[in-house]
Amino acid sequence: MKHASEWKRILADRPPSGSVERITGRGGAPTLKSHGIYLHSRYNPQEEAQRLVDSAAIVPQRPVFVVGVGMGYHVQELLARGIEAAACDPDPDVARFALDGPLASAEISLALGEPSEWATTEAFQAFAARMPQVLIHPPTARLHPEWTEAACATLANAALSAQRLNVAVVGPLYGGSLPIAGYLSEAFRHLGHQTLLVDNSAAWDLYQGVTGSIRSKRASGQLGNLLTGFLEEWCYARVAEFSPEICIVLAQAPVGRNFPARLAAHGIVTAFWYVENWRHFPYWRDIAPCYDAFFHIQPGEFEQRLEEAGCRHHAFVQTACDPRVHRPVTLSPEETEEYECDLSFAGAGYYNRIQFFKGLTDYRFKIWGVNWGDRDVARLVVGGERRFDNEQFMKIVAGSKINLNLHSSNAHDGVDPKCDAINPRVFEIAAAGGFQLCDPCTGLNRFFDFETELPLYHDLRELRARIDHFLAHPDERRTIAERARARALRDHTYENRARQMLTFLIAHHGARILNRGVRVQRSIAEAAARAIDHPELATWLATLPPDRPFTQECINELLQPGMRDCYPERVFAYMKEVRDLAESLMKDRT
Repeated sequence: MKHASEWKRILADRPPSGSVERITGRGGAPTLKSHGIYLHSRYNPQEEAQRLVDSAAIVPQRPVFVVGVGMGYHVQELLARGIEAAACDPDPDVARFALDGPLASAEISLALGEPSEWATTEAFQAFAARMPQVLIHPPTARLHPEWTEAACATLANAALSAQRLNVAVVGPLYGGSLPIAGYLSEAFRHLGHQTLLVDNSAAWDLYQGVTGSIRSKRASGQLGNLLTGFLEEWCYARVAEFSPEICIVLAQAPVGRNFPARLAAHGIVTAFWYVENWRHFPYWRDIAPCYDAFFHIQPGEFEQRLEEAGCRHHAFVQTACDPRVHRPVTLSPEETEEYECDLSFAGAGYYNRIQFFKGLTDYRFKIWGVNWGDRDVARLVVGGERRFDNEQFMKIVAGSKINLNLHSSNAHDGVDPKCDAINPRVFEIAAAGGFQLCDPCTGLNRFFDFETELPLYHDLRELRARIDHFLAHPDERRTIAERARARALRDHTYENRARQMLTFLIAHHGARILNRGVRVQRSIAEAAARAIDHPELATWLATLPPDRPFTQECINELLQPGMRDCYPERVFAYMKEVRDLAESLMKDRT
């Protein structure tokens, strides 16, 4: 990116390509025509520029990055209003006409050509760091749609990739995506972002109690819909109050298809993470086009279906592990007696699992979970049918010499040959340090090496042979498990997935985030560095975890009970007392 005067000298030495035509408009003002498209009005381009700037709702105090120079009328309008601006354009010939016309004496920097040619320049990086707003020149976007998208993505990445953003995660009432919502929220937090988890699980017992107490299916359904509608309003109020830049909704969350549009009215970028099998739950058709981005766990055919449904921005984002939850544990003698076994399975008793596991009942095999009513396998279920939490699951993994993973199916007697929805257990068992035998779900080779990290089986005969082999070779089991754990912790954590989501959202919707503006967050270390004129405050802040966000909520968590050693600590403690008192009074009034 260079100053306009420098570009004027450079372009003077370059012969024009002839692809751009300067035309005198019907109102007398010149306009440009490129590849059959007029870049400005032929009647009154100045008035058109005014309307464009007015419609963009530009905040005058912040700089603007103009994508598409055209003849420069809209850039000239920004400068005339006292707004600092820089601009980019794919065609130097277009810029040549602008620099010889309305921008002849403009104090402005330009980036010309492909974004890759100016993305790393010092001038561009410095401008992007100031979090500029984006103004897209519509004719340029029509003429060069891919370049326009790349230019916006380049700016957004430079401006936002190092920023601490505000991210809301909306979870479901119940189900497999419930813990994933928590993992994702924590992942964003550990990456340094301010997060809000809207946890709807507290309403699950109420939902079951209300709907289950009515015999009439119609009345029960109506009451369920009323409760879901209430929860949607609660989710909307929580997210709107938090006012994040990004809101990610998990599968089965109690919100309808209008929820993202309501958040979009606040300038919030929305995404949906569909961690379910699209063939089993078809509600994706109604919601996928409504969100700014749609993340899913099944690449291939599903992506074509999403395109057909009108979902333009979608991406494959696999589930993962949370090392703070999925970790090796040491069993007590009592726990060893309960959990130790040669072979284990933890999960629900789907049809294919029940049929398949009938061929393994001669092993020291233990099962945990629900829906194992078949008498041939029911005797293997430990403690009767009941659900297990993550803490118990880690003990199951620790006590098992071999952890079985078989993806569910109601249409097969064993391995589903077309399975393409990888379950989270693959990553969770690996992170917990367990040795695992898994069926060959399509795409699994993207995540683990089958020879050294995740041995596979294709049928019962092969599985029995592998079980016998690995039971006889504990050192080989241990080595493979260690490699799988290292791979999971390196590549397959929810922090990796959160980064993947952010990269996609910034690339496709970063311009909207920039135009809305980012609510600045500072870490405790940054706050301490800025408190140089208040050494007592800086010294006290330096005793706190440096990477935590500098917010009252965080400081309140870090305050220790007892005597206050310094004035800053006493001030924060007093602020906490005032806040706690105010909240208690509000509760009393309601």
